[in-house]
Amino acid sequence: MDWLKNKKGEAYIFTCVLVLFIAALLSVILLYMSLLGKIEFQKNDVEAKLDGFISDYATEMFDAIKQGDTYASSIDWDSLEDGAYKALGFENDYTSEFVYQGGECAMSRPTVTVLSGNGFGVKVDYVASFAVNWNGKSYADLEIPLTVTSYYKPK
Repeated sequence: MDWLKNKKGEAYIFTCVLVLFIAALLSVILLYMSLLGKIEFQKNDVEAKLDGFISDYATEMFDAIKQGDTYASSIDWDSLEDGAYKALGFENDYTSEFVYQGGECAMSRPTVTVLSGNGFGVKVDYVASFAVNWNGKSYADLEIPLTVTSYYKPK
């Protein structure tokens, strides 16, 4: 530890290396935190779109039941699946990717599974792709598989 007490300035090298290491570590931590925020935002967006669609579909189903249809016959399972695709921005079968405004995130064509039981809903499995940008440059695309479920259960 004599080199820390040395008056020749040799300790400044260690201090500079330590400061550079801490700055690089903070930069990576901030990059990671921003990516986590983008992932959570994208997942919440998909969940909000599905919840809105399921809520509208439940209103239509409730109107059909009030007009005398049975619960099971009023649900069109194929239109439930097609409507989920449309709610997520996949208007036709040829759309393979939905790119969010700004281009920071892209969503691959999801796999929609219709859920039934004591209600109805959809489960969506998809891969979200995020560009990893650091210091103004794009280095890679981070692909994360995600699953979002929206389910309506009548009371």
